[in-house]
Amino acid sequence: MDRWHERRELYAAQDRHAHPDWKLIGTESTPVRGTRGEYPLGDDPDRVQPWYTVGMIRAEQLWRFVALSDYFAGDFMWTGIDYLGESRWPRKNSTSGQLDLVGFPDDGFFFYRSRWTEEPMIHLFPHWNWPGREGQFIPVLAYTNCDAVELYLNGRFIGEKRLEFPRQGTSGGWNSYERPQVFPTTADLHLTWDVPYEPGVLRALGKRGGEVVVTQEVRTAGTAAALRLSVDRAEIHAGIRDIAHVEVAVVDADGVVVPIANDLVRFTVEGAARLLAVGNGDPTDHSPYQAQERRAFHGLLLAMIQSTDEAGAVRVTAQADGLEPAWIEITVVPGEAHPRVH
Repeated sequence: MDRWHERRELYAAQDRHAHPDWKLIGTESTPVRGTRGEYPLGDDPDRVQPWYTVGMIRAEQLWRFVALSDYFAGDFMWTGIDYLGESRWPRKNSTSGQLDLVGFPDDGFFFYRSRWTEEPMIHLFPHWNWPGREGQFIPVLAYTNCDAVELYLNGRFIGEKRLEFPRQGTSGGWNSYERPQVFPTTADLHLTWDVPYEPGVLRALGKRGGEVVVTQEVRTAGTAAALRLSVDRAEIHAGIRDIAHVEVAVVDADGVVVPIANDLVRFTVEGAARLLAVGNGDPTDHSPYQAQERRAFHGLLLAMIQSTDEAGAVRVTAQADGLEPAWIEITVVPGEAHPRVH
């Protein structure tokens, strides 16, 4: 719907006029594109030529049409999750998903959160580790459901940007508005600033009605110092091949994830479970998923731990050369019988 000839601008408007009785819905439409954690600035070290600033434009235009066209039921993006295939060597998978192959959210995930949720949020990107780019203007983008965002670098005010969708019309009389006017600085569904790079802290303050309701920070990470583990489930069941996902982050001495880290991480599992697979979301990594080790991809990777037929304690340990190791415990409890199929 969003790629053929004049439909790139008109979408299904022609069908509405030709077939007013049709029930319309979109499928396989353009998502926010990109590979998690990758923000190419071009090959010239003296000139910033970014590509991560354009991957959302088509998705934003499409969402405007979907949201404002009451005759259009909705839209299915292609896709929600990255998937193997439909790629070119050495990449093994498509990166059209809003989650990568192992479930880590890409920036596009937060675009849709900004459109579909009410709880105040800001997602600020890219990362802020750009050695050799000092003084160059790096585009900083934000997805948000706030109406204004103030950006600061190391405490210095960079500027306030505002967005409003749908824009408020007059109500009750000429030039009269029910709510305070936003005066948007863009017609896009994201905000952007050009910021001269220096290491430190980017801090965004999200406002609604002039009041700060949410903040987000992006910090320059130091040298990788340690591994940090977290698990989505501290308890799994025996006998039913239950799964826990252990997230591994490469962090600096202050606990900040190192976004350029690709350390080789080795796993050991002790107790009533086994290492089922490891993944990192890297479309160019062809290591076997059943290996006992894998490189981090932009500072992250995932280990999938599967229960056996036994109950008991499980200890998962992650190690990498030159980094402080980490471990986490999971409890395997007696399993539940498989439900019968009638």
